[in-house]
Amino acid sequence: MEKYPAIDKIYNDIQKLNIQGATNVAISTFEGMKLYIELSKVKDSKEFLHELFEIGDALAHARDNEPLARNGVTYIKHFFGQKYSVLPELSVMKQEFTRLCDEYLDLIAESKRNIIEKNTKNLTNIDKVLTHCHSSTAVSLIKSIGKGDRDFEVVCTETRPRLQGRKTAKSLLEGGVKTTLIADSAAESFAINRGSVPVDAVFIGCDQITAEGHTINKIGSWGIAIAAYYAGKPLYVVTPLLKVDPTSFFESVKIEVRESKELWEDAPKGLHMYNPAFEIVDKSLITGYLTEFGMVLPSNVGSLAKEHYSWIFDN
Repeated sequence: MEKYPAIDKIYNDIQKLNIQGATNVAISTFEGMKLYIELSKVKDSKEFLHELFEIGDALAHARDNEPLARNGVTYIKHFFGQKYSVLPELSVMKQEFTRLCDEYLDLIAESKRNIIEKNTKNLTNIDKVLTHCHSSTAVSLIKSIGKGDRDFEVVCTETRPRLQGRKTAKSLLEGGVKTTLIADSAAESFAINRGSVPVDAVFIGCDQITAEGHTINKIGSWGIAIAAYYAGKPLYVVTPLLKVDPTSFFESVKIEVRESKELWEDAPKGLHMYNPAFEIVDKSLITGYLTEFGMVLPSNVGSLAKEHYSWIFDN
């Protein structure tokens, strides 16, 4: 295959976390595919098809816990194959693949709008929220819940070692939300109301949903979830069901482990470090998934995803 430096840069930027967040990784995956469509000089339809999906799969698998991007590549494969049992001419293929890339990104945007629309009105009784890491969708929903409520307040973690929690804090402040930033290690105390703000509920985002309904989110999420469970506080996972990964199971899911230098760049020789980016939050700790279809119990996540996004299960 011909080399495409611009596509290689996207791949490296995803791997090195210059591109962060599930939606941004999905957008970048399709940017790479569209670059190939634009730049490819391949004349054979089968070879073009093979190389396009080789690039799409590589970008979508640049990091381990990115089913939103991987499901997007599946979406394109599924609906192109459904429309064309025989490959059309190359110009038609390029047009159709570009359209499908844009269509999937529109589906992501629509799912985010629906998450806010379907869930806000049922959660306006919540005044004090604890959240961990940075999820643009969770932040948008939190802002929507607190709109016009003078008593509304959010506590967010700093989220080390990359401090994504600062993005959350800035976004909330820009939205006029009273916000308190805390150290990650203080989160469990706040979840059981031993912090400076009495917490009503915990909201987290989600990088991946397993086939059984467990969630994978930023490391530290399980401890917060177990503290909330102990204190009888609801834990909501804010996510579109487009993040369901039917190939991942509790016992076998692969968790991304990042470079040790994230923790300590000039660490003393001989020091062993381990830096997992994510962890599993057991479905028994989750009150509900706040999705584009409203609140969904963890036990119903798989069946609902299959009902609305059956193509995901082509995997």
